[in-house]
Amino acid sequence: MKRSQSVLVILIALVLMLWPHGRVEASATPQLLSGILAKMERAHENLRSLRATISQRKVNVQINSSDTDTGTLLYKPALNGKGRLRIDFTKPDTSTISIVGDSVVFYQPRINQVLKSTVAKTTKNQTNGYSQIFGLDKSVKALANNFNIEVVKDESIDGKTATILHLVPKSGGSFASVELWVDQELGLPIQQKFVERNGDYTLVKLTNLERNIKLTDEAFVVKYPAGTKVVDRI
Repeated sequence: MKRSQSVLVILIALVLMLWPHGRVEASATPQLLSGILAKMERAHENLRSLRATISQRKVNVQINSSDTDTGTLLYKPALNGKGRLRIDFTKPDTSTISIVGDSVVFYQPRINQVLKSTVAKTTKNQTNGYSQIFGLDKSVKALANNFNIEVVKDESIDGKTATILHLVPKSGGSFASVELWVDQELGLPIQQKFVERNGDYTLVKLTNLERNIKLTDEAFVVKYPAGTKVVDRI
C-alpha cells in the first residue's frame, strides 16, 4: 500500500475513533447501541487531549502479506474551532502527519520532503461522505447519513473489555465495512478495522492512552530543517 493511501486510512480511522457519532441506524439492539454511543459522546465531552501509541497493520489477503507502522499519536478536539491531530511514525520509517483544522502537513525525512495540503483535497476522490468524516468539527455527524451501524459482540483486547460495532456504507465506496472496538470503561474506541472490497484490510490500534494531559497547540506544528523540499498543494 502506498504511503499516501495509508495516510488516508489512518485519518479516517482516527476521526471515527475519537469523535462522537450522532444518530445512526442499527439493524439490531437499538437500545444497546444508543447506550454505547451515548457513553462515547460523554467520553468525548470530557476529553481535552489524548496521547497514545498507534499501530497500523495493513494486510493483503491476496498475497498473504502484511506491513505494520507504529508511532505516537497526539490529539486535541476542536475546542477552539480547530481540531488537532498529529502522528509521529517511528517504525519502519520515520514520518509525521499533522492536521490542524483543514490543513494537512505530511513530512518524510527519508526523502527530505514536506507535503502541504487540505483535508478536502486529500479526500476528494473518496465517496460516501468519507471527506465529510474528515471534518474536524460538526461534519462527523454525517456518519448517520452514510452508515448503518449494529452491535456485534463484546471482546477482550489487551485485558480490556470492548464492544464491537459494525459499520456498513449505505452505498458503494472504498470500504466494504468498518469495525470499531469501543472500550467499555473509557467509552473511547481503541481499535478500528477497515475491510476493502477485495478482502484486504487495515487494523488501527491505540494503546497506552493518556487522557487530558497538557498539550500546547505548538505540539502540532511540524518542524523540518532548511532545505527540505516543500510540495504545496493548498
